[in-house]
Amino acid sequence: MNDELATTKAEREEIVRRFRGAVLFSRDFTAIQEVLAPEFVDHFAPPWDPPGRDGVAHRFGQAADALTTTKVEVLVSVCEGDYLSQAIELHFAHTGEFMGIPATGRTFAIGGSNTFRFDGRQIVEHWGVFDVAKIPDLLRETHGAQGGWASMWPDPEASSRA
Repeated sequence: MNDELATTKAEREEIVRRFRGAVLFSRDFTAIQEVLAPEFVDHFAPPWDPPGRDGVAHRFGQAADALTTTKVEVLVSVCEGDYLSQAIELHFAHTGEFMGIPATGRTFAIGGSNTFRFDGRQIVEHWGVFDVAKIPDLLRETHGAQGGWASMWPDPEASSRA
């Protein structure tokens, strides 16, 4: 097999697993330069972030300052052509300031999905969806955080406690 090509589902899953291990657990951001192609496009990136690999490094750095990853569960993994798509659950401990909320030490999980397009052994495109907006709600119980999804709807139990 040519060392430049990752052609099987298992090979692509292993590249993503090692990448996540490096950036989420070891905080080794050199993996970004190794795994993501120079022309990498992140369709998940907010418009105010730097493009490409620099934006990925920025976002992972911000997250690492606030959240300690404790586990990544791959719930579903599908590979077709150059694409690998995974539904995942990310488990964190809140160890630093996040969205204006000081560290609570609370642990929580959020669901999401990633789709990667490969060219050989490098990722050239990424699409992602994660339930980041609910994090303030998950931290609220220990900090009294405002905002998040809960601020959009009244608490149905609040009237019974009044």
